[in-house]
Amino acid sequence: MDKAIGAAARAAERFDIPAPLGAPRLTLTGARRLHIERHRGILEYGTEFISVNCGKKVLGVYGASLELASMSAGELLIIGDIHRIDFS
Repeated sequence: MDKAIGAAARAAERFDIPAPLGAPRLTLTGARRLHIERHRGILEYGTEFISVNCGKKVLGVYGASLELASMSAGELLIIGDIHRIDFS
């Protein structure tokens, strides 16, 4: 089943179509607002670093004056001066 999900993800990227269900969706507006859909929880929280569980990957958000503006079971909004975002 993982092969099917991997193939679907590659096809979505290649043809610029939405990713498979369950994949996180990130929307960055400027450098001040990050909306994350389909997250799996906060791992670490601070004003300069927020770590978010996104399933197989962990999203790191680095910046200054970072805040969790809103959070629900499936969505998260981070605001502040966002300097860098990475997956590990």
